[in-house]
Amino acid sequence: MTFSNLLSQLTATHYYIIGGVAAVIAVAVLIAIIFGVRKKRSKPVNDDPVKDSRVTEEIDGEIEKPVAKQEPVAEPKTVEPEREERNAREEIISPEPEDDDDVGEEAEEHEEVRTVRHIAESGKVRYIIIKYKKSFTAKLIQSADITKQYYSELKNELLSFKGIKNRISWKHETFNVGRRKVAKLSVRGKSLYLYLALDPKQYEGGKYIVEDKSEVASLEGTPLLYKIKNDRRLKYAKELIAEAADGAVKLAGYEALDWAKDYPYDDTDSLVERGLIKVLTDEDAQSGDMFKPRDVVLAAEVNELLRDEVAVTMIRDSEEISDRRKIGIVNIDMLSRYFEDGETVTLEEIKNRVPKTEKNLTGIKVLARGALDKKLTVIADNFSIEAAKMILLTGGTAVRKKSR
Repeated sequence: MTFSNLLSQLTATHYYIIGGVAAVIAVAVLIAIIFGVRKKRSKPVNDDPVKDSRVTEEIDGEIEKPVAKQEPVAEPKTVEPEREERNAREEIISPEPEDDDDVGEEAEEHEEVRTVRHIAESGKVRYIIIKYKKSFTAKLIQSADITKQYYSELKNELLSFKGIKNRISWKHETFNVGRRKVAKLSVRGKSLYLYLALDPKQYEGGKYIVEDKSEVASLEGTPLLYKIKNDRRLKYAKELIAEAADGAVKLAGYEALDWAKDYPYDDTDSLVERGLIKVLTDEDAQSGDMFKPRDVVLAAEVNELLRDEVAVTMIRDSEEISDRRKIGIVNIDMLSRYFEDGETVTLEEIKNRVPKTEKNLTGIKVLARGALDKKLTVIADNFSIEAAKMILLTGGTAVRKKSR
């Protein structure tokens, strides 16, 4: 049967069926095309797959902590300060005794804060524990804003009683009426410590969660310790202060001051220069951990191998002044490819060896990427903390130029 004979035998009904099937197929194809275009548009585009996947923050020329250039990760939910204060005020209304929220808190009876430095020794890196002794003023300067706020309110509360005077020493701020001690304030970790001239035993089992420091010689006269960590404790602390004032009269028209403004944040080096932090001698130091430099270090693993605070102490400062008019970046894996083991990496050598490096750069910043399998001395204007770790973990040296 020929094709023409077949067509002659088709009725109108057959034509309708064939046309309907063709229309359904056409619609299905059109839907598939539209869906495919939308899916393609929704796919993220990587404009520069070669470019380092990390971006950094410029912070006054200091070692920068890289931030992953990825979709933002949801952070743990935290209570905003305003909401926390509202919650605390609501809790104050509760007639139940105060809960003790000190579970798991490390006791901080010492005055020493530890950091580290390194000493090259027999192909290894040895860490020495250097101890800093912080004054009360230094601790307050470096404390959180909320701690400074609590300090300001408690100081105003104490000074609002007639006859109470204050004096700041290395460890405490003391409040006396004549020769009688009323209170002491100190800072430990994230908490403000209030010591009062009250008998701790009289408050056992009550709503105030207090500690007995009667056995501490330096706290003779103020044996009751109350830690200030939230608005509820701040309110209770003011109630305890009124009892410790022992009938002293409130000053009429006392004007509260913002004492927190007297303690703007300052870094440790500056506080050492100001004499507010003491550095203990090497004879007092204790030896710490040791590790053998690795043959190969991956950018993805450095944070598990070396802590930030350790790496920062191992960065060496150069006497050369950094010229930051035009800063470029170079990734560690490029240094590993174009430099040999034991070489010194400088801006000029990077311009000569690393392809596509701009010739008019006046400074260079080193970022972490890929792997490093060379021991290099890298002199740069800045490093990401991960890049510095890669250099250090392979036994190399990271040298940072001095900022103007």
